[in-house]
Amino acid sequence: MFKHLIFDCDGVLVDTEIVAAEVVSKVLNKYGREVSLDQYIREYTGKLISVILNTIPSENREGINIQEIMHECEIEIYNQLRPVADMPEVVKTLPLPKSVVSNSALWQVEKAINHVGLNDVFDQRYFSAEMVPNPKPAPDVYLHASETLGIDPSNCLVVEDSKAGVNAAVKAGMTVIGFVGASHILPGHAEALSEIGAKHIAKNAQELQSIIKDLTK
Repeated sequence: MFKHLIFDCDGVLVDTEIVAAEVVSKVLNKYGREVSLDQYIREYTGKLISVILNTIPSENREGINIQEIMHECEIEIYNQLRPVADMPEVVKTLPLPKSVVSNSALWQVEKAINHVGLNDVFDQRYFSAEMVPNPKPAPDVYLHASETLGIDPSNCLVVEDSKAGVNAAVKAGMTVIGFVGASHILPGHAEALSEIGAKHIAKNAQELQSIIKDLTK
């Protein structure tokens, strides 16, 4: 029986992944790490920006500060926040207590949730990769959330859009719904999420609503 709903933030609640792909891929190309937008989406969605920027060739890093570049990218991305279509309205209708588990920094999660008007729904139950040794795809942040909430992982139902996120939640022993309704999703992504352990696939917020209500009857 499910007792708690857990949502990833970027690409599930807010449609930031396509913005992040555009912003960070430009930076990578500027510093000699050639990557197309599609390639970025396939390889890096759901991963920490700091990890992605560290793929810049070492010979091109002289005189640049990765942390400063990362911060500039984050500000640009989060100045363009928009909700995933219909998601705020749907989330408010769903049963069970809810949390957010994200690879993003805590300030980013808080800004995103405030922007889409879901503060009351999540009641400050935010868990960031900053809080644990290893980000997704490691299960650390999901296990930390489970322990903090006092809920067994098997009683948690997770909504994730990225392969890194699905991997993390599955490794933590949670049931995962793969969400493929954000604007960065490429053909074949639903199948990829299913292959690594997503038990259900939702193509939009309305499908997600139906799946969750069926699973929590």
